[in-house]
Amino acid sequence: MTPKSRKAKALERLHSRILECTRCPLHLTRTQAVPGTGSADAEIVFVGEAPGRQEDVQGTPFVGGAGKVFDGLLASIGLSREDVYITNTVKSRPFVGPPPGRNRSPTPAEITACAPWLAEEMQLIRPKILVTLGQVALNQFLPRRKLSEVHGNPQRSDGVTILPLYHPAMARYGPEWTAILRADFLKISKVMSSQSRT
Repeated sequence: MTPKSRKAKALERLHSRILECTRCPLHLTRTQAVPGTGSADAEIVFVGEAPGRQEDVQGTPFVGGAGKVFDGLLASIGLSREDVYITNTVKSRPFVGPPPGRNRSPTPAEITACAPWLAEEMQLIRPKILVTLGQVALNQFLPRRKLSEVHGNPQRSDGVTILPLYHPAMARYGPEWTAILRADFLKISKVMSSQSRT
């Protein structure tokens, strides 16, 4: 068995445990938990906030409206989902109102309950570049930093380059945000190029 296949199998076992998670009340209202997806050997990991309605139904992160934007942004820098690993801070959908409800941000308690899962994903994959999408994801890796202040500026932490970017869902606010997101993803290419030269 090669090291690569061992790593992939370990990630599959982790995903199986996430699917059975009951650490917070969100397991009572979800359709299913949503572990990360992508390559166990990815050098780039994207971390978002939480699953939305489509993610909850399909069991895959970033497959709703923001996911379509995300796929286009990945393609714009020559990457696909198979090249990277994509996950969320919280693995079950937070929502308000009667089902299907409206998406909401996860509470601090929900984030804390899921934090060990995210930590295990990072320990297994060991990415070179960690792209946080939105403030919630940023808080997990660079607490007390405001996204508006560190946006687009690579940060080093524990041997990993963290690149704080806006969430693809911002595209719904108009074409100016789409332009910002495209510029954001070009920064990923620059970070990749700078690391390949070192």
